[in-house]
Amino acid sequence: MVAMGLPATASRGSAQLLPLVVVLLASLHFSGVKSLDVTPPPASSPTSALPLPAAVASPFSFSFDFTNASTYRMEDLEFEGSASATVQDHLLDHHVDVTCSSYGKDPTHCTGRVSYAHPVPFYDNTTGELASFQTRFTFAIVVYSSIMKGDGMAFFLACYPSKLSPNSRGGNLGLINSGDDGNNKAAFGDERFVAVEFDTFQNPWDSNGDHIGIDINSVTSVNATILPPRSSLNGTMTATVTFDNTTRMLVAELQLDDDDKRNLRHVQVSFQLTNQLNTLLPPQVAVGFSAATGSAMELHRILSWSFNSSLAPPRKADHDMRAAIVGGSIGGAVALVVVVWCIISCFKWTRTTSHDFVARTGGARRFEYSVLAAATDDFSEERVIGQGAFGVVYRGTFTCKGWSSGLPSRERDDPSSTESSVSSNSSSKEPGDGSEVAVKKILKETRGGNLDFFAEMNTISEAKHKNLVKLKGWCCRENNTNLLDFMCWCCRKEEDNELFLVYELVPNGNLHYHLHESEQVITWPTRYQIVKGIGSALVYLHHECDPYILHRDIKPGNILLDNNFNAKLADFELSRVGNQDNATMMTLAQGTEGYIDPECRKDGKVKFYPRSDVYSFGIVLLDIVCTRKSREQVWELYKGGKVIEATDERLHGDDFDRWQTQMQRVAVLGLWCSLLDGAKRPTIQKAMEFLERDEPLPNLNYAVNTWLPSAHHDAYTSHCSDEQTLLSDLR
Repeated sequence: MVAMGLPATASRGSAQLLPLVVVLLASLHFSGVKSLDVTPPPASSPTSALPLPAAVASPFSFSFDFTNASTYRMEDLEFEGSASATVQDHLLDHHVDVTCSSYGKDPTHCTGRVSYAHPVPFYDNTTGELASFQTRFTFAIVVYSSIMKGDGMAFFLACYPSKLSPNSRGGNLGLINSGDDGNNKAAFGDERFVAVEFDTFQNPWDSNGDHIGIDINSVTSVNATILPPRSSLNGTMTATVTFDNTTRMLVAELQLDDDDKRNLRHVQVSFQLTNQLNTLLPPQVAVGFSAATGSAMELHRILSWSFNSSLAPPRKADHDMRAAIVGGSIGGAVALVVVVWCIISCFKWTRTTSHDFVARTGGARRFEYSVLAAATDDFSEERVIGQGAFGVVYRGTFTCKGWSSGLPSRERDDPSSTESSVSSNSSSKEPGDGSEVAVKKILKETRGGNLDFFAEMNTISEAKHKNLVKLKGWCCRENNTNLLDFMCWCCRKEEDNELFLVYELVPNGNLHYHLHESEQVITWPTRYQIVKGIGSALVYLHHECDPYILHRDIKPGNILLDNNFNAKLADFELSRVGNQDNATMMTLAQGTEGYIDPECRKDGKVKFYPRSDVYSFGIVLLDIVCTRKSREQVWELYKGGKVIEATDERLHGDDFDRWQTQMQRVAVLGLWCSLLDGAKRPTIQKAMEFLERDEPLPNLNYAVNTWLPSAHHDAYTSHCSDEQTLLSDLR
């Protein structure tokens, strides 16, 4: 039976829809059709307008590589003050200087701005929709004297169009006028801004030392992070600024790109913006960079810049859509087209997307939507047990009546058919006796042609292992049951359907909760059991599946625990099945910050190997044995021969000496698996053999702790080399 009361066969569907065609033709005949009015309906008033579907307009984005003049147009950039696009050596050297360069201008007491020359949507006043955005830029600050520095630069969002304040040099960073007494002041009206500053000079209101900070309508930061000792904002660096429209968190992350500074972990600063965003900025903003110098020289240069927003630019009214078709002959032609269209629609209606879904799910069990709705109390918020980037998870309880109604009619009538369908599940126990499941509703915003849905379902349904969460079935709720959908079948998309996955319920929460939030401390034997469970699941995925499976998002939040603290790997939204010949996969870099392989932290398509999962596994091991310590902290203790001091202080009890050797092995294995040079990491099979056979500890001191392996000189490495060459004559 097809969900939502759709006809099960073509003949039955045609019989049901034929009266609709007859009624439509009769209405055309008796109305004496002479023309067809195609004038668009009047626009909704601002107070009643609804958000446009995602398919209407594409999200806002742009990307510039200022070292290559062919990647941008000058009319897309707005230069103010001392900012300029510079071309030297007969078009061989391109870049954008925000403040005065050392070529023909006084580099002191200057200010400048460079911004995107068009408005950028921040929120929609009519619909209330707020943008999430991410911007990434590579830039250089050249400090000519460590004693006399300039003041730094900032990435900003401000009122559009951008306006450079006339008295904003020095510590005001080109963002705001200084007061009459020379001190900074607050911005109001069209001078408002939100900025991330990269400050090189300590003013009375600043943090001590080079720092990054978040500024709101003032250059006195609402939050700031000081760079570690022996580090400075001097040279090339890459920054990523992200804003989440759900949490309203603005997060800025900085990575120094110079060879001698790559050991520095990412510096990060964050701040939650107010929910009254209209008090901060207007709906459309200017985005760009500003910089300033005082009595000292300092060069501020932008090398590349990309910006991506979830909100589409505002639509312009289309005044050319009005047209009229007049005449009896045209009316007759239209009637003929309608008849043909209705016949085609009858055929298309009976071949709904559910048939395609069944074919693409590999035979996994299908539930009816009504069964899942009953099991979750109509997807009540009280039933929510988790939410991630790809979906919301509800706790569902099946009843006998609800379970049997969830089967297709042919399975309810034919016991042998039901038995065959049940056999696809690894458990012989049938839901229906009050058993519980986890129902995940896939978010539409995360689905790219339903690829993530099918990737997760096919991966989990094929994989059978005690340390992998079990898939019980799926559901597709089709939203195409009215006359409009019938007539507009060509516009209907699979993305309009609601998709669900049904899993076994793993009742004891996830590993992240037990390590970082629960007051009850997990004992070391339990932690070691979890380590072996995760490793066993990865050995199965990498070495026992043919072709192999990459999970690509291994982290404590995706490791579920049952009542006996047995680990089960979950959330396969990002998983990918390897090629038949086990060749390297090229795909977009995705994953969780802090756990994704550094070799995959690049824009565009990157290579994914099983060793990418091994890196994430290593970070999880360090989480388990060295909770609340970063990889860099553990690495420093290892180099000093004190790795045992990195273990979780809560484990230092009476049994610490008993398990000390085992803890040390897991910590060293975590460092080994998370080596930044992927070629030097063990396979997951080798890693588990290391644990189980008590092999000698490896000497990791030979490993070069850099972000990119020397054996892989890809496009990203070349790009960094180009940046070094660009600045070599300025040092």
